[in-house]
Amino acid sequence: MKIIIAQIFGIGAMISLFSIYQQKSRKKLIICKLCADICWVFHYMLLGAPGGMIPNFIGIFRELVFVNRESKKWADMPIWPILFILINWGVGITTFKAPINILPIAASTFVTISLWLKKPRLTKLISAPVSMTFLIYDIFVGSYVGIINESISIISIIISFIREKKKNE
Repeated sequence: MKIIIAQIFGIGAMISLFSIYQQKSRKKLIICKLCADICWVFHYMLLGAPGGMIPNFIGIFRELVFVNRESKKWADMPIWPILFILINWGVGITTFKAPINILPIAASTFVTISLWLKKPRLTKLISAPVSMTFLIYDIFVGSYVGIINESISIISIIISFIREKKKNE
């Protein structure tokens, strides 16, 4: 039953992530990422994969700060991405159990940078290597929904850039 519930949360995360790449505004993009991170926390927790759970848990707080960046002065301070990257690596290293657990932490570093940027196009571009990194992790931990998600995310990123290119032509 635990595995089925994990997959349901994974599907929720997958739907949220798929919609990220179709967003035009930075705020909507970050809200989609927040929803995905919440689902991924439960997904990886139920799979017993703390390496995937930890950066998504920290990501919830990151998105809560980043979504307020344009409206709250405190959220626009450049210390935030540095702080979230350091927290991710600090917690990741203290809970380190296998070399594969470095992948989600590294991916989260790139996600933090991409979400801090104010240009959704750059956020989407940086998301491609993040998806590839998580794809490898998901294969290792047996997250079938994660494997499907990362594959769809990569395709969605490509579609987004094709649509953008056609619009500019």
